[in-house]
Amino acid sequence: MTLLESSRAAWEACGNIRATRRRLKRFTYGQQWDDAVRDTDGNMISDEEHARRCGRRPITNNLIRSLVKSVVGRFRRELMDRKEAGDERLKAIGLANRLDELDARALEEFLISGCAIQKVSYERRFEGSGVWIDNVNPDRFFCNRYLDPRGFDIRLIGMLHEMSLHEMKMRFGHNNRRRLRDISNIFSKSVAMRPQLGLLASPLGICDTGVLFNAASDPSLCRVIEVWTFEGDSRSGGAWHGRFFTPDGTMIDETVSPYRHGSHPFVVNMYPLTDGEVHPFIEDVIDQQRHINQLITMIDHILAHSAKGALLFPVDAIPAGGSFESTIRMWSKPGAVIPVNARASRMPSEVVSSARSEGASQLLDLEMNMFRQISGVSTALQGQPMGGNMSASLYETQVQNSAIALLDIFETFNSFRSVRDGKALMAVDC
Repeated sequence: MTLLESSRAAWEACGNIRATRRRLKRFTYGQQWDDAVRDTDGNMISDEEHARRCGRRPITNNLIRSLVKSVVGRFRRELMDRKEAGDERLKAIGLANRLDELDARALEEFLISGCAIQKVSYERRFEGSGVWIDNVNPDRFFCNRYLDPRGFDIRLIGMLHEMSLHEMKMRFGHNNRRRLRDISNIFSKSVAMRPQLGLLASPLGICDTGVLFNAASDPSLCRVIEVWTFEGDSRSGGAWHGRFFTPDGTMIDETVSPYRHGSHPFVVNMYPLTDGEVHPFIEDVIDQQRHINQLITMIDHILAHSAKGALLFPVDAIPAGGSFESTIRMWSKPGAVIPVNARASRMPSEVVSSARSEGASQLLDLEMNMFRQISGVSTALQGQPMGGNMSASLYETQVQNSAIALLDIFETFNSFRSVRDGKALMAVDC
């Protein structure tokens, strides 16, 4: 295969990660009734449609979003506590790239998709020349299947760009008049050949803006495919070579690794990488979140359809000259006096039935506790009050215990940041 075909094969092999990420992202941001279920006729429909056909109103109680915000908030607090003396060059890079904000968003992505991906480069941009660090969207990233958690067995890696003509000239023109002219022709041809795109629809009719390998999502931009491959021989020992292609296979630029050790510019960490598979943090609590939503919807349905303040008013209890309408108006007013025919066969009475939702409520409490246990994020870590009878030391102990449950995630992400910082400093030296 050509290098571009190998890149496309690697992109397609990452399709499961992208599909899982889209589902977990929907759950994180509140779109939690889109999973497919089978109805009584054997047809696949969404959870929401199934609930509505059963006469229930789907309710979402988004615990996952609160969970993610708590973990990211804990990370930001640790960043504030760790402010200390360090490499002045790294401080300058962090300030220019607003790394605290960038890393917080990278951690949020890491929790949702299990993918932490950044690119470190020294290049000229609209904001100036220098070391630039960018979060890479997993929907635009690809690499060969690898098993080493450190990524030492990656041999092909890259990402998809969407560039304007001005940006392409600035990055690939190298102030050469001929190259600038060729880039203009390549850009015009690529935009003209762009296929018609739309929303990608799932079998349930749920639309999602998918990313395509060979076309930009914006019709005014050009798709540029950046590919880095490991190449070596017996003398050099091996180095990384970078190339930039358009979808038709035209190579518009190439470069070699700028680092002393010859590495590619990406920093990648998949969590946890087991036999090449990624199982994100959020994936563990999806089933509990779905069940909690279903239980709350069921309780709401029971309460909505139970008798509440139904009035039994015998017809012969209405006094002469009265009516049901006047009786209803008077009954709804506090302290009202309602005339009643004393010779009625039965006096009016109000019916209030107890909703039989005790079992569902107990199961809901159980699911909520299981949600906290599985995630490892306790109410103490979320900053919720624990009652007046809990001592400050016990409260702090619960916070620390919950933080220990998240220690693996934090340390894995901090290891990712350390590798990134090392590459950033080497980019300065280059």
